[in-house]
Amino acid sequence: MSLFPINRTFRRFNDPFDNFFGHNLDLFDPFYDFDRFPSLAMPSSFRWINEPRRHQSLLNTPSVPISLAPAQSEKFRVQLNVAGFNPETIQTRVDGRKLIVQAKQEDRNGDDYNVREIRKSYDLPQHADINNVASFVTPNNMLVVEVPVRNPEVEQRMLQSRTLSDTNNHQLAQFGQFRDPLFDYGGFGASAFSPKIVATGNGQKQLQMSLPMRDYRPEQIKVSVKDNDLVVQGEHNYKDNNRSEKSYFYKSVSLPPGTQIDQLQSHLTQDGELQVEAPFYEPTQQSLQQHRQQIEVNRQ
Repeated sequence: MSLFPINRTFRRFNDPFDNFFGHNLDLFDPFYDFDRFPSLAMPSSFRWINEPRRHQSLLNTPSVPISLAPAQSEKFRVQLNVAGFNPETIQTRVDGRKLIVQAKQEDRNGDDYNVREIRKSYDLPQHADINNVASFVTPNNMLVVEVPVRNPEVEQRMLQSRTLSDTNNHQLAQFGQFRDPLFDYGGFGASAFSPKIVATGNGQKQLQMSLPMRDYRPEQIKVSVKDNDLVVQGEHNYKDNNRSEKSYFYKSVSLPPGTQIDQLQSHLTQDGELQVEAPFYEPTQQSLQQHRQQIEVNRQ
């Protein structure tokens, strides 16, 4: 059994460079973070290559309310060091089932010139949304490309669960008498993490989740908490003297009110199952009110 440390990060807006474009870059979500938290200021050297369609539409229609929907739960991401290339020369596109990254930099000084060119291709996972690609260059010269990935099986389970949750009070009873109307309990119960709440004795409860990670070695797995979102990443890294790049596929899920996130633990079993556990306290009316107030503070 392999134990995993939990990387914890929270949205703070006093220093966006450090929180989103520094060591926590892999937790930045270009499809949602700017839209859900419009007060976040982008560094002046942040450059979009392919701007998310949802981000563009909300910028053009400021009257549209900011959604509290959770971030895309599954996506494929590439991070590539592009130091020395002008962002305007970088192209990211999808050709069939491959993600293509190209850049060309030509420097001239009289009759002398120097040309540098890079081309990378990455196999996209099944059900990747090839019509919705986001890419950008950070202030520290890191190209990030994200492609959302649909999971038809999970989507079907979520649809069925939401239908059941409207009529089956027993399914919701495990979360306690008081439940947050803004949280999607049906979708959470049907997520790929197969969550459940179990009694541990003495009136205590525990949230338990599991995720198959058989295709990844322990050193390639990273477990993080971003505010109330649990993020699990399977990473593949490459680095040499000139270039560094990272590609990974990750899943995330928003944790329900009452989850004691600061006590969350995870480990990998011998058969390749990632198991995540945390104490769960049934919310009260007062705790739910405080939770909603904190959401409003984050949106301001």
